[in-house]
Amino acid sequence: MRLSLQDVKKQVYRRGGERYLTLRWLQPGELSAEIAQLLAYYEGLLGQPRRAFSLDEARACIGDYRLADGLIAVLGTWYTWQQPAWTDELKHLAAGEQALMALQQMGISSSVQLRLALFDYVNSSYDGFLAGSERTAALTAFAARFSLSLAELERLLILDNEDEACLVRVSESVPQPALIVAYYNQAIFEAALSSAARVTFLLDSQVLRAVEPVGLGAVIKRFCYLARRLGIYYDLDYAAELEGDPLPLSERDQPTRLRLTCYGPQEMTGLPQQYGQRLARLCRLLLEYAPWPATGTSARRRRRSAERLRKAIVAAEALVYLGERAYHLPLDPDLLSLLTLPEEDQAGRPAEAGEALFDSELESTFAAAFQALERGPGQGLEGWSLEREPEPLLLREGIFIPDFALSRGQQRLYVEILGFWTSAYRERKIQKLQQLQGRSDIILLVPREARAAFASLEGAFPIVSYDGQVALSDLLHLLRSRYDDFARRLALLDREAIRQQIRRENFIAERDCYTLLRCYRRTELEQAAATISDQCIRFLPGVGLYTCEWFERFAASFVKWVEERGTTAWSAVAAELRLRWPCLANCDDAALESLLEQLEGVSIEHSSIFETQITYRGVESTTTTEATSASSEPLSVVIPPAGRPARERKPRSGAGSASEKERRSRASQDLAQPDLWA
Repeated sequence: MRLSLQDVKKQVYRRGGERYLTLRWLQPGELSAEIAQLLAYYEGLLGQPRRAFSLDEARACIGDYRLADGLIAVLGTWYTWQQPAWTDELKHLAAGEQALMALQQMGISSSVQLRLALFDYVNSSYDGFLAGSERTAALTAFAARFSLSLAELERLLILDNEDEACLVRVSESVPQPALIVAYYNQAIFEAALSSAARVTFLLDSQVLRAVEPVGLGAVIKRFCYLARRLGIYYDLDYAAELEGDPLPLSERDQPTRLRLTCYGPQEMTGLPQQYGQRLARLCRLLLEYAPWPATGTSARRRRRSAERLRKAIVAAEALVYLGERAYHLPLDPDLLSLLTLPEEDQAGRPAEAGEALFDSELESTFAAAFQALERGPGQGLEGWSLEREPEPLLLREGIFIPDFALSRGQQRLYVEILGFWTSAYRERKIQKLQQLQGRSDIILLVPREARAAFASLEGAFPIVSYDGQVALSDLLHLLRSRYDDFARRLALLDREAIRQQIRRENFIAERDCYTLLRCYRRTELEQAAATISDQCIRFLPGVGLYTCEWFERFAASFVKWVEERGTTAWSAVAAELRLRWPCLANCDDAALESLLEQLEGVSIEHSSIFETQITYRGVESTTTTEATSASSEPLSVVIPPAGRPARERKPRSGAGSASEKERRSRASQDLAQPDLWA
């Protein structure tokens, strides 16, 4: 249901040296009889093929061909042309199921395949040429193969033709003329906005407060959310009227009028189609004239929101391009009433599906990469969370809405991705950012090719350059080097309270240690844990914090289990560790191996890169007298002193032992290749 501005009835005039445009709006009740006649014409054609529809007869119902063409386009909301289904058409034939089975046996299930089968038949039976005198006989013989008559065959051959599409009504009831008038006004309004350079709204927040007590921030949040959701570029400032310079914030204690300017395709990209349609959709959402369900709590809430937004609009105007000239299109309150659907007729039409859009593909890719890393394991984002559509920042002249906000603990930073658009866009962006100089919580992401265009911002804000798309590693490096507050977080730790918690719980997994010690990186965690460890508390990277008492119980239990089983594959050991000790369930294999290396007498042997075995040396050495006597000694668990790395606490038995070297030497001698020339 899209109209072109060229097809809409309109009038242009001059006033005060400026060009103005007025559209031919339909007033409530206007052309009711004519529209009812057009509806009757459509209802009479239901189920009829498109070839029965006469555009001249439809236009004659209205009398004005331009108005008629627009109304016919609007009726496409409720009426559509639908191609007949192949199987349904066959069921209505005389042969019915017999013809359907015959066609299916030949692999024919559409008009295209039927025409191809006829083509092959003519090639094989008539050497590729069928004379006019033989046509009837040939088609009759071909139709008989499928138990079809000649007329039925000709109907099936052209079933997918556009003229064979039948008129159907997609709504349950016939639309009323008043509803069609409202949709027509919406269609020509959006046709004008699709070619607009900008649309400006002057809003009065005092009106909103009179309807429902809300703050200016809530008003800004609503409009900014809608604009950014559709990827529309905009400006926000304080002004007393639609035209004129913005008012500095210092001149008013509580600014009541907010000017929202949405830029159209001519201002941003010069391409009116896709961007212009999004601008029109934004205005539809702002003015809240789109249909909603007639009942329910959400419907009532949306109606109240629509009333508030419409009452808050003091004035509005669009700058529309017609040909190569720009025209002012005033949007007065009377127009808004023409766009609003009659409340009793709002049901029956499916609501449009929402589509969450970003300002650009670059922002969408950046957010998607951030979310993917956030969902991944570990602390890849170092505690930072990304927020879309953060709160607006008040400037001396206007309002600045950052693209994203980064939050971590008490820190909150704002991220702005600067694109390389028109020179007017860059100038407006630089002007706003210059008003934010002196703030340390603004980060700019600038394309490397546009560094020269934004050179005036160098030194005022931290800048991350990118090529094509933003590298999160570069952004994280900036955050780590410029906004690291680990020393402050470390000083705020209540060490004695943390030690008491560890003694109560005996074991705290590493993932929980990050929160407990207010850390976001592995290096931070190890440094913070070193300040907590004492004679009774240990920290093992990948495992967590634990008490010596817990470790002794764990060691005794594990050694007993492995001694009973003997040499055991690593997969079985890891599964048993995670099953018997749930606190180790989230530890990876490397962490579990580090934990087992703390146990005296437990050997981890890597016989190959694919196979690892765990052996208790008391079981391994039963063949010798010395080993037998040693195995009868009582088990003693040795806890390494704090501060020594896990890998240095004892030499790993296995590949480096003397017995292993001797065994490998004998194996190499046995496998030595004989002399082939002997």
